[in-house]
Amino acid sequence: MNMLVKRSFVVVFDLDDTLYKEIDFQKSGLAEILQYLTNLYPESVALKCNDINLSDRIDWMGEICAVLNLPLQIKESLLWIYRLHLPSICLGSNVQKLLAQLSLKCDLTILTDGRSITQRNKLKALGLEHIRAYISEEYGAAKPSHDGFKMIMHDFPSDRYFYVGDNPLKDFIAPNNLGWTSICLRDDGRNVHSQDVSGLDPIQLPKIWINSLDELNTFIC
Repeated sequence: MNMLVKRSFVVVFDLDDTLYKEIDFQKSGLAEILQYLTNLYPESVALKCNDINLSDRIDWMGEICAVLNLPLQIKESLLWIYRLHLPSICLGSNVQKLLAQLSLKCDLTILTDGRSITQRNKLKALGLEHIRAYISEEYGAAKPSHDGFKMIMHDFPSDRYFYVGDNPLKDFIAPNNLGWTSICLRDDGRNVHSQDVSGLDPIQLPKIWINSLDELNTFIC
């Protein structure tokens, strides 16, 4: 694709909790860790760890070590198993359909914070390797930095840009400052990060809220 061909508009998606649910990645990582430990230790790891509570508010890898009576230092090894595993995650059929429709009329990209291998494995599992992705570890800056957004503007010249994300704390500052249309997908109750906007600066807030990605077709044209 010639990156200098100007398109009428560009749609940029966040990845985690936008195109798929991050909790599904966490569940996949937990399953990978438990399988790994089951292969190493004779006790019934899965049975002992059945009640592990996945949450960004608790140290669940530390909890695994406690439940299995393992040294806490092993948590670092578990963390790398989690980060590097090929996850069992998938796109919803509605998301697949939406991306196929949008790809016919605009340029699509993904801009996401995270480690390169972790995020690339997610993209592979989701079947999104064909979409150009900008990952914070690869270009050396994370949101709310403007860097990734400016790279997209350079690589995909256009008069209009849309950014679809989920985290008001950091997702929308840069696109708002750059004159993009910022869109927030509302939490359906399964998001990892809070969408509480109380006390946030207006520049942090999206211009549009949607309840489903299906709604994008009503105003992106």
